[in-house]
Amino acid sequence: MKKILLLSLLLSSVSFANEEGKEFHDEACIACHLIKHDDDFYTRENTRMKDHFTLRSQVSRCAVNFSTGWFPDEEASVVDYLNDKYYKLNK
Repeated sequence: MKKILLLSLLLSSVSFANEEGKEFHDEACIACHLIKHDDDFYTRENTRMKDHFTLRSQVSRCAVNFSTGWFPDEEASVVDYLNDKYYKLNK
C-alpha cells in the first residue's frame, strides 16, 4: 500500500513539474522567440539538442541572457517539460 501511495505521489509531482515547466516555457520562451514554437520546431532533424546536458545548458543560457528570474527548480521544470514532450533524451 505504501508503494502505491509513493508511486502516485511521484507521478503527480512529475505531472505538476511538467505543467509548471510548460507555463514558464509559454510565458518566457515563446514570448521571446520570433519564430513559431510548435512540434516541428523542437523535433526538426537539425536540432542542436543531442543530449540532456546540451538541453540544460541551452535553457540555462536563455534564462540568464533574458533575465527570466527563474529559480533552479523552475529552470529544471522547463528542461523536464521540453525533454518529456519533445526531446526524450536520457538524463
